[in-house]
Amino acid sequence: MSRVNNKKSSVLASAALASAALVFGFAGPAAAKGSIGEVTLASPDQALAYCQSGSMPADDIAYISGGPGLVQYGPSQNCAQSVPTKGKITKAIQVVGSTVSECKLANAKKSVAYCESGAMGEWDIDYISGKVGYTLSGPGYGCETGFSSSSIGNAICK
Repeated sequence: MSRVNNKKSSVLASAALASAALVFGFAGPAAAKGSIGEVTLASPDQALAYCQSGSMPADDIAYISGGPGLVQYGPSQNCAQSVPTKGKITKAIQVVGSTVSECKLANAKKSVAYCESGAMGEWDIDYISGKVGYTLSGPGYGCETGFSSSSIGNAICK
C-alpha cells in the first residue's frame, strides 16, 4: 500500500477529522471567541463541588445536567440545586475532561443558526439563554426552540 503525502490529502484528512469531531461531539468547549458550540453539562455532583470550591461567583445561577430546568445556585444561595419557577438563565456549568467551568449561553437566534448549519447533534436537545428551561431541539426535530420535559445534558454556549 502506497502512502500519499501531499497538501491535498492533508487538507482532506484535516477536514475529515474536524467533521468527525463535530459529529461525535469532540469539539471541546465553545471557547473560540465569537463562536458557539454544544457543551456537556456538569452533573449535579460536579456542579456542587464547583460551587463549594469557591470557583462559582456568589450570585450566579447556571444550568446543570438533569431534569428540565435544573440549576446550580452560587454560594450566596448555599450552593442549592433546584428548578426555578421564574427568571432568565444565561449560564451553564460545563465539563470538559476533568475541568468544570461556567459558560455563557447563546441566544435563540445564534443557536438556531448553529443548528441549521448542521453542527448540532441530530436529536440533541440543548439549553439556550432565556426563560427557565428554554431549549433548542436539533435538526431531527427541525431546529425548534421551546421547552422540553426531558432530562437535558447539553447546552449551546458562546
